Amino acid sequence: MQFLNFTIIKLSIFLILGIITGFSIDLPTNLLFIFFASLFLIFCISFLRARRKIFDDIFFGICTWSLIFTLGIATAYLHQPKNQPQHYINLQTAEADVIQIRVIEILKPNLYNQPYIAEVETIFLGKNSIPAKGKVLLNISKDSIQQDIKSGMKLLVPGKLTNIAEPLNPYRFNYRKFMQKQKVEKQLQLRKTEIQILPHTEKRLLTHISNFREQLIQNLSEAKFSKDELAIMQALLLGQRQDISKEIYDEYAAAGAIHILAVSGLHVGIILLILNWLFTPLNYLKNGLVLKTIILILLMWGFAMLAGLSPSVVRAVTMFSFITIGMQMRRKTSVLNSLFISLFILLLVNPYFIFQVGFQLSYLAVFAIVTIQLKLFKLWQPKFKIVKYFWSLFTVSIAAQIGVLPLSLFYFHQFPGLFFLSNLVVLPVLGLILGLGILVILLALLNLLPDILAEIYGNLIGLMNKFIAWVAGKEDFVFTNIHFNIWQNLSAYLLVFFFILLLYQKNFRNLVFFLCGIVIFQSSMLYSKIQHSTLENIVFHKPRKTMIGIDEPKNFTLYHNLEDRLQDEIRLKDYKTGRNINKIEEKIIPDILNTSMASILIVDSSAVYKLNDFNPDLVLLRDSPKINLERLIRVLKPKIIVADASNYHSYVSRWAKTAKKQKTRFHHTGKNGAFRISTEP
Repeated sequence: MQFLNFTIIKLSIFLILGIITGFSIDLPTNLLFIFFASLFLIFCISFLRARRKIFDDIFFGICTWSLIFTLGIATAYLHQPKNQPQHYINLQTAEADVIQIRVIEILKPNLYNQPYIAEVETIFLGKNSIPAKGKVLLNISKDSIQQDIKSGMKLLVPGKLTNIAEPLNPYRFNYRKFMQKQKVEKQLQLRKTEIQILPHTEKRLLTHISNFREQLIQNLSEAKFSKDELAIMQALLLGQRQDISKEIYDEYAAAGAIHILAVSGLHVGIILLILNWLFTPLNYLKNGLVLKTIILILLMWGFAMLAGLSPSVVRAVTMFSFITIGMQMRRKTSVLNSLFISLFILLLVNPYFIFQVGFQLSYLAVFAIVTIQLKLFKLWQPKFKIVKYFWSLFTVSIAAQIGVLPLSLFYFHQFPGLFFLSNLVVLPVLGLILGLGILVILLALLNLLPDILAEIYGNLIGLMNKFIAWVAGKEDFVFTNIHFNIWQNLSAYLLVFFFILLLYQKNFRNLVFFLCGIVIFQSSMLYSKIQHSTLENIVFHKPRKTMIGIDEPKNFTLYHNLEDRLQDEIRLKDYKTGRNINKIEEKIIPDILNTSMASILIVDSSAVYKLNDFNPDLVLLRDSPKINLERLIRVLKPKIIVADASNYHSYVSRWAKTAKKQKTRFHHTGKNGAFRISTEP
């Protein structure tokens, strides 16, 4: 397969493997850099040796790949907060009186807080000050905000750094791990009265751009756009998705058009074509091509900064910068080469990009389009141009979906069956929306946006939203709650890779590889089925309610007192997907549960538990029963006491002290998370 011979692709693969290894293992600093320095010396010797040889030198190749692999490990090591001496987690933050921070990003607000990402600058310990660095999540209670906090502002805040909360129920989205992959280790939960805004604002380029973007959004909001239309404009043109409602976002996801809302290679490519056409007159000037190339690259990077420098847009602009240079200099530039050069550079600059879902999806989509789309397109050669155009769009959609489907199933657990219909309609008009949108932004910036143009553009976006809503409404074609774990994901990509090999070289060896890929994927499916045949009893954490799940072979029973429909209970939805449960049987909460793993006594507000000759393995306390826990432990001798989130906190605190005194294990779902008993069948 020809594209596998490209050196930059091999270098990128070894760099990725090194970065993953660097994040997975802990190595002593001295050992790592002594090894890297020694390997670099050996590489230099092997390079001088290889220059004198006529044929390829295997030793030089081994040294090169080993050096790049080690470079990946070192890159990951240097970027981890725990290995940075000045990072606040390595300083005496527990004793900090005050911390000075600088706001660098405004996040989407939730029900209770307005969150920000801030950079720690100084830690004050009494009269001493310590320079520090590192990102922190700043949550400010909504009801206490009196003044807008903007990007670049410097704040003095109390040194109340705490860990970001982890989910209390299994298979839920882990926000703490997500933020750690953004290099955010701690959080501050504050009220406005605890914050002092310093008069000095950081005058950095990104701060000016962020404030410029906010002003632009303010100008657009004064035009005649609806809330949803303005939110889509901000996503498409400015890379800001904070204002998109959950309903609109879910509709785009269900229609298979969620990639439209994230500024990526598709948007940057269209913008490059528009800019290339606008600056065509420069081709006729002396040194016009060089000037045009510089202007195009600067404008693309300006757009990237305006869009917030998200991983997807940074990847796209980096790749298209190389394509622009080759295009303007009349040189044939391989898209795959440009793709992997941008990948290599970006991962060296920030190896944490490798954990970004958008970054992963973006690269896989482009890789699949470049390697698969042309082969699919050649399967049929339409005679009419309009048919050929839509056939080309269809094959692009299919190729991209092949590239991102396993990862989409792994992260989002759903598959939009009508994705090709959404792309066939939306993609042809996206160029018009982006081109007209640039004009709308420029006129709004100059306060010259005519009402008729704003109305036309708003109607165009409104029609797109209505079409997406119509496609998403075909619920029979939206497959949700699909269980897909990491091993199924990796084996699926191995199968896709072998499929691409077979497309390019139809020989017996590649056919064997492809068949082996099918066997490996089937084995991962079988392993997943065996893994989730594990029996489990679980007490969920649900505020003011009780949920008890008994997962046995081919049967899951939920005992609960929920008022809402089970379909609306997100905790159960995630658990059902994670455990690959197909059917749920509902029952009323009993007083006693006897399962294959444990006998459970449930004590509710009636506080009745006097039973003869019954010693339960587990006692579940719910609805704040007024009991003497010391007497209950003495009489029933349970192995563990579990209190769910339906109890008063004062009761739970008292019970915890009593259980500790009686040397009985105590579990509170509000502190320790859902209680689970699992065993192999």
